[in-house]
Amino acid sequence: MIAKLRLRISPRVLETVDGEERWSRVISVIDVNGLFTSRFHLMCAAIVGDIQHPEGSGASFLRGIREIETGETRYIAADGNAWIAHITPEVVWFEGLYSQGEGGAVTFRQYKLAVETYVRFLSDPESKPIEVPFPDDPTPAIPDLS
Repeated sequence: MIAKLRLRISPRVLETVDGEERWSRVISVIDVNGLFTSRFHLMCAAIVGDIQHPEGSGASFLRGIREIETGETRYIAADGNAWIAHITPEVVWFEGLYSQGEGGAVTFRQYKLAVETYVRFLSDPESKPIEVPFPDDPTPAIPDLS
């Protein structure tokens, strides 16, 4: 078990096209030594791939999280541009729409924190890096919904 995890979100320059910088965003879960924690790779890829703005896609994913929290629904298959996030009150797992992979189960609490932090990052006009403590919950089992 990893002693401490942190969720880190930061901008980086992807490329310069005709003198214009195009930014990509990096979200990752890192360990106490600052090293990437691979068990959260699919969650991070799904968040970056499907949430582009705090309004629109960001607000939509936050709305889904609230519906789960309030008990309005017990399951959402939140699909975006590249991923489906299967969200339940206990566990969230991911399915790439273009063979990027599937699985990557995380707890609802971990997913909620990652999405809320990422939307907050996107809301910052200066795109200042954010790093927050991340819960080291045990990897949950994916439920059989059939």
